[in-house]
Amino acid sequence: MIQSEIYDIEAYMQIGQDGYQFLKKIAPLTQENQWQQFSEEDGFKIHIRPDPETGLCLTRGEGFLPYTIDEIFAIIEDIPLRPKYDGICESGQIIRRFSDELMLFYQKFKSMFFVISSRDFVVISRKIVEGDFTYAIGKSLEHPNHPPVKGVVRGDLKIGGWILEKREGGTFCIFVTWADPKGMLPKKAVNIVAGAQGKVVQQIKLLLDERKKNVNK
Repeated sequence: MIQSEIYDIEAYMQIGQDGYQFLKKIAPLTQENQWQQFSEEDGFKIHIRPDPETGLCLTRGEGFLPYTIDEIFAIIEDIPLRPKYDGICESGQIIRRFSDELMLFYQKFKSMFFVISSRDFVVISRKIVEGDFTYAIGKSLEHPNHPPVKGVVRGDLKIGGWILEKREGGTFCIFVTWADPKGMLPKKAVNIVAGAQGKVVQQIKLLLDERKKNVNK
C-alpha cells in the first residue's frame, strides 16, 4: 500500500516565520549575539558562535556579491546545484515546491571521516521579501513519507538562512547555519565543518563569476 502524500502548508509557513524571526535576531554582529570572527579572505568574513547548551557552533558568513538578488537566489533555490558551491554537500533534490515562497527538499552531506556515516536532512524552506531584503529560511522537519535512510544518519538543521540585501552595484549576503548532525560525532569535528560552511557565500560568487565568464566567451 502506497502512503499518500500529506503536507501541512499552514504549519510549514509558521516554521518559516519562526525561523525568519530567529534569523533577524541572531544575524547582527552585536555584543549580545557574541559572534567571534573565525576568518577573513578577500572581503568575505566568517564568524562562529558557540551554543552553550549543545556545544555546537552557529556559523555566519558574509560578503558583497556584484550580482542581483534574483541571480543569487536562483542559485540558492536550485537545490541539486548545492554541491557546486558547498564542499561537503553530496546531493540534493526538491521533494515538492508548493509555491514561489515555499518548498520541501532533501539534502545529503558527505561523511567527514571514513568511519563516520553521511548525514541527511529533510528541510522546509520559506522565502520572505521585505523591502530591499530577501530572506531564505530553512529548518528540518520530520515527514512520514521521507523517513531516515539506512546507513545515513538523519541530522537536525536548527536554522539555515540567507539574508540578501539590495545595495548599489550588487547584493550584500549573510548566510547563517546551525545544525546538529546527530550520531556519534566529535563536537570538534562538527565545529570545524561549521566554520567551513561560512565559505558558501564566497563560493557562490565564484560560481556566478564562472557563469558570467562563460557567457561572455
